Amino acid sequence: MKILVCSDGSERARRALTSAAIVANAVKAETTIFGIAEMEQDEPRLLKALREEASIFREHDVKLEIVTKFGDPVAEIIHRSQETAYDLVVIGAERRGRQGFFLPSTKAYSITEAIAPPVLVVPVSRPTIKRILICSGGGTYIENAVRFTSKIAKDLAAEITLLTVTPQPPAMHATIFRRQEDMVALLNSNSALARNLQHEKEIIERAGVRAVVRVRHGIVIDQILAEVEQCDYDLVVSGSWPVRDAWRNYAIGNVTREIVNRTDRPILVVRSDIKPATLTQRLRKIFRKFGGKQDYMPRISPVHS
Repeated sequence: MKILVCSDGSERARRALTSAAIVANAVKAETTIFGIAEMEQDEPRLLKALREEASIFREHDVKLEIVTKFGDPVAEIIHRSQETAYDLVVIGAERRGRQGFFLPSTKAYSITEAIAPPVLVVPVSRPTIKRILICSGGGTYIENAVRFTSKIAKDLAAEITLLTVTPQPPAMHATIFRRQEDMVALLNSNSALARNLQHEKEIIERAGVRAVVRVRHGIVIDQILAEVEQCDYDLVVSGSWPVRDAWRNYAIGNVTREIVNRTDRPILVVRSDIKPATLTQRLRKIFRKFGGKQDYMPRISPVHS
């Protein structure tokens, strides 16, 4: 595995180095510390600081190199990740506000959208990574995240919890949802959610990692944050789409962005290879489902001026 750890010499970057070292030391990854100074005259000072901080990697015989450049941090990180194939990119996040609430900077999240490798965003470091939460919507888009996380969890001797959140059921359907909370019954059912969760669980267990499946009901981001707080996870994992979809962000919200913005734990964002269906494709599927074989979706002819 090859890891790129991005640093500007700040406190947030040191937190990123700590979390990156936990992973790199466990998987024996070839690691590059990529220092980025915004001014050329600051580059020598940054290089000196990174050499001192690199001891947390050298203590475990990790193959390490330190590279520094000056320029725009986002542009340089994107260029570096395109120039060299990395398996994981690690970046720090800023602390904002006066109440101890962590929020990644706009730059931090823009990097997760702009580059293909998985990105570990670190707003606050943890001493170990033993409890991992994967936020699964029960769809196939999360499979890349499950596979990647399983590989590193094995070397970290960590356990994984798969969490899916469903809407809060009306009172008249509460009995049905109580049955769904019996995870054995849910995973043995033939629903798409059950099949996908079972498949994800099998991927994790085949990697030699203990897997637990949990279901919560309510608003997705609220339930994820509650789960993280109650069970004290060391790492939160979420998926992302390979393209930006303005309608998806508007209609159902960008859950991954919310997780990154509101979780005070390291967050691993792994991109899916699956391109999401367009709004038109989703609507056609709905009309076909309720209209039989006939396609009720009106066909729109191009308009010529």
